Amino acid sequence: MKRSKGEQGYINYKKKLQSLIVMLFIAAGLSMFFVCKAVIGTSRNLGTVLAVLLTLPAAKALVNLILFLPHKSTDPELVEKVEPLKAEQDRYYYDLVFTSEQSTMHLDFLCVRGSELIAYSKDGAKQEKILQYFTDSMKKRGVGIHMHIFRNVDSLLARLQDCEPGTANDEVTEFIRMILVG
Repeated sequence: MKRSKGEQGYINYKKKLQSLIVMLFIAAGLSMFFVCKAVIGTSRNLGTVLAVLLTLPAAKALVNLILFLPHKSTDPELVEKVEPLKAEQDRYYYDLVFTSEQSTMHLDFLCVRGSELIAYSKDGAKQEKILQYFTDSMKKRGVGIHMHIFRNVDSLLARLQDCEPGTANDEVTEFIRMILVG
């Protein structure tokens, strides 16, 4: 089933899709090379050139696959816990993988509630980088945000319950859509 960026299950979908694409390009290139070599009798032919050119989109798909490999899709249990807390104006995003100049980052969940960003990540190693990346990027756009990244589900749920609903900032949601890898 096709998944869109920001949907729960997107990372698993993208891993399968990119793996299939890489395998198809490799199979097409190798079969083209060997068939043309068998038919023409030499590897100096247009089929070899086309087979070599197929390595370019295969490499691009492989890089995309490598970006997603270390990450896992959001646990469906988390989705079941946060969905009832969604206010009408909230924007919820799951399986976020994005890049900066320095690194690839991942958030399991992100809620945009007014100028408040409430996030969850099992991996606490890059929390400061993610926080810095979002605040700096939004500051450059002239948008003030307040961001929390939780590693504990209970703390996340408490924050979602306590935070006042507000209209999601269009500038923030556009920025999130723009940075997502995929």
